[in-house]
Amino acid sequence: MEFNNQGEPEIATPEKVVEEKIPIGSIVANLAHPFHGTNSNILITTYAHFTPPLMVVIEKNYGVKYNSLSGEHEDNDSYKCLYYSTINGSFESNWFKRRELKLIDDNLAPSSKEHKNTTLEDLKKQFLGRMMILKSVDLELGKKKIWSDDDETQKMKTNNLLDYLPPLGSVIDVKYNDEPQKYNEKDGKPIHRKSKILIKLRWLNNITSKYSEEYISFDALKVVDISLLNFSSDKYYFHAVKIYLEEITDKKIVKTPLKIKDILWKHYFYIYRFTDQFSGQIKTFSSEKEMLKISEASSEAAKDIQESLDHKEFKYKGILDFFKNIRKADFEKKWFEIQYSDKNEKYTKRIIYINELIVEKTTIDPMKETRLLKANCLLRNGSIRHFNVARIRSYRELPKKFIDTFVSK
Repeated sequence: MEFNNQGEPEIATPEKVVEEKIPIGSIVANLAHPFHGTNSNILITTYAHFTPPLMVVIEKNYGVKYNSLSGEHEDNDSYKCLYYSTINGSFESNWFKRRELKLIDDNLAPSSKEHKNTTLEDLKKQFLGRMMILKSVDLELGKKKIWSDDDETQKMKTNNLLDYLPPLGSVIDVKYNDEPQKYNEKDGKPIHRKSKILIKLRWLNNITSKYSEEYISFDALKVVDISLLNFSSDKYYFHAVKIYLEEITDKKIVKTPLKIKDILWKHYFYIYRFTDQFSGQIKTFSSEKEMLKISEASSEAAKDIQESLDHKEFKYKGILDFFKNIRKADFEKKWFEIQYSDKNEKYTKRIIYINELIVEKTTIDPMKETRLLKANCLLRNGSIRHFNVARIRSYRELPKKFIDTFVSK
């Protein structure tokens, strides 16, 4: 037994309880759920609607730890778990024994413990008017079902399984929970615990098409700060990214030019889609950390980008005469943009750094040869690719502005 500075027995408190197997605020599922721990990349087939919800622990009862007859250790703790049913349009809760649950995620932020010394007035100032959502939302958004409409080809289709997707709600009230903790009178150990703080959410009910309200455990929620960033379709943007060139140590791409394509709203956050001006690929950004890598190009920098992307210099004739041995000095160790076609005559734009020309004699006719450009391809994130000169439909050498703006010195 531990003693305090006055020599009195130290009474256990919830703050001193360690190694909680399933803390309040944890995301859990019953044993019938296919997800296991961090393994959530599981496609669900057959009758996907038998898949149970992902739940958040909001209360806990500490049960008897030993069997009265055998004396063996038992875990009889029970947990009250919360989820949202999109079928019923309501928050639902159930009690489960420890043996019926598996832990999916014990990310506890935010937690009532962080606000144990915060006054109710300050809590209201901090949270009233803000948006919150059940913290299981990301895992529910990631649940996918898979099926096939064609038994012969077995071509599979995927779709989101949204039976238990929680709504985004606004905070309209904050209050303290009645008796958030109870202790055993004999040994001072906790016998019951629940969130100290309750948040009253208001959300548009998907079933009634009216607004619903309910108090929810603070530990089951996460704060959502929504802010729409403005991007102009007429402007260029820089994406600060390092693209390393395979087998090349003294050069790398340090940024790429982007243009906004569109902005999507995905349940509770924005997704920004940009077109990469080098590869033509669509790049998506959603998190605050990702968005910090995007900056608007100045008017002067925009001119440099435009000059680098100016397609007026493309050459469509004399391709085989240009990419040959006697002209190696004109293209090796230089940046080019090419329009390239594959075996199916599908055209792609490629920005490449040409390492060398490789000439291969054919075994059938020694007089014929195949010319390949060994090059780093930005469409393939700087990896080495080999391009058949015969499939190049046009080319241009990139100007010095390209190197000055996008390639590390």
